[in-house]
Amino acid sequence: MIPDILYHGTSERRVERFRKAGFVQPGSGRQVFLSDSESEAWKVAHRFSQGPEVLYIDAGRARRTGLTIHRVREGLYVARQIPVRHVLNMRRGFREQLSAGGLLVRRDQGEPQVALVSCMRRSRATWEIAKGKLEDSETPEQAAMRELQEEMGFTSSLHITHNLGAVRYGFRTPEGEPRLKTLHVFLIEADPIPEDFQPAADEGIQEVRWFPISQAQRMVTHTSLVPLMAQVRRLLEREFLDAVEAEQQ
Repeated sequence: MIPDILYHGTSERRVERFRKAGFVQPGSGRQVFLSDSESEAWKVAHRFSQGPEVLYIDAGRARRTGLTIHRVREGLYVARQIPVRHVLNMRRGFREQLSAGGLLVRRDQGEPQVALVSCMRRSRATWEIAKGKLEDSETPEQAAMRELQEEMGFTSSLHITHNLGAVRYGFRTPEGEPRLKTLHVFLIEADPIPEDFQPAADEGIQEVRWFPISQAQRMVTHTSLVPLMAQVRRLLEREFLDAVEAEQQ
């Protein structure tokens, strides 16, 4: 699966040339090399003598509009050219947004379960993980636990069991401004386990429901979160089997 965000290492001078041309293409007939690692893209950018730059390519949106991106090898991709409209940090009003969220886990019902929130998105409701922007001086861990309690509506004590890392994807604000979201995700447990939720309707949360992890993986369809949900399922199912084997010994 091609990540939603890819990176292109280049220079300030080339960026100005791309802007005038309306698309990213290093030279006539040459392909655009893209990395799934920002640090690797910066290494490439620093090979240029003047003004290294890294471009954030909204590969998910680009592919949905018909742009072809090929995987060359692990971590490396190519495209014939990238229209500037798909380069987040070449568009007016670009900003980065730090967010955090998590999956509330329960292990008292046999197969591990996670709680998801149902959110209204345009014309339909989707099942998602609870998440939101970091507040001033707040760590990702603090933000994730706060967002769970606020969006789901419960007051149990929380503790983080696993840090799942971060995912990145692009989106546009209601005003049409581009954003690069970095979302830190955690597995979180509650004591006591909440049964009744009071969803934050003013934030568009319609419902909170527990799902077996095998079902939850299918319910979360955001492209950036699909690999993460597969990771969560493998992790929780492995821990469940280990616990069963320990009880049998």
